[in-house]
Amino acid sequence: MDTRTTDTGPLAYAITLVTVLAIGFAGFAVGSIFTLVAAALLGAFGIDVFGRPVLQIVVGVVTLQGLGFGSVALFYLSTRDEGFDLLMLSMPDLRDLIWIAAGLVSLFVVLIGVSLVQMTFGIESAEHGLQELGTQNPEILLVLVPLSILLVGPGEELLFRGVIQQLLRNRFGVAVGIAIASVIFAVAHVGSLTGEGLLPTLVTYVLLSVVLGVSYEYSENLVVPSVIHGLFNAIQFLILYWGTTTGNVPALLLI
Repeated sequence: MDTRTTDTGPLAYAITLVTVLAIGFAGFAVGSIFTLVAAALLGAFGIDVFGRPVLQIVVGVVTLQGLGFGSVALFYLSTRDEGFDLLMLSMPDLRDLIWIAAGLVSLFVVLIGVSLVQMTFGIESAEHGLQELGTQNPEILLVLVPLSILLVGPGEELLFRGVIQQLLRNRFGVAVGIAIASVIFAVAHVGSLTGEGLLPTLVTYVLLSVVLGVSYEYSENLVVPSVIHGLFNAIQFLILYWGTTTGNVPALLLI
């Protein structure tokens, strides 16, 4: 679907970049506000959200990826002349299922390939904060499986692919749009990473994000990257749960 904007002057490029960065920041800011409000409301009833790891994760995912990302994306779309037509969204068909399968396999191929390169050359990588929390509280991992599919995948893809990538590709073209959106997506995950090897890990995030961006662009259906994203994380949570309960803890790279 070719919807590239005809105005390609420097000012138009700059405005688009500032807009998508503001949208991304707003998603996290609004989500954080929702998290604090939810924690305060539950605290008023004697429920300590931050003292209960499972509840903290549930509230965090619901308020950030669900309410925060979702509300910012939907609000922005409601202010545009074309409204929700900016999104490429439809009921999935057989073609979409093929895209989902191909995209999911591609993500794991990229993840495994990068891991092999890092091991071969002794490159350290950062660790996702949920890995340590999950190994200490395995029950969290099982809760995160449905949350990844129902909220994390759809919420992040709506904001980063449906809005941010679409605005960028309309202004800069497909390849550059996907590339910039992927960098923004990677940087947005910095706060969830711990340890050394941040830069190599961010590069991996960019590559994984490109897979999601390509799947959205060419399937022309936001459902496709949303499902791919959710399943990718959910499968890793199940693997980590198995590893934690058997003593063979693998590394995670959640998106």
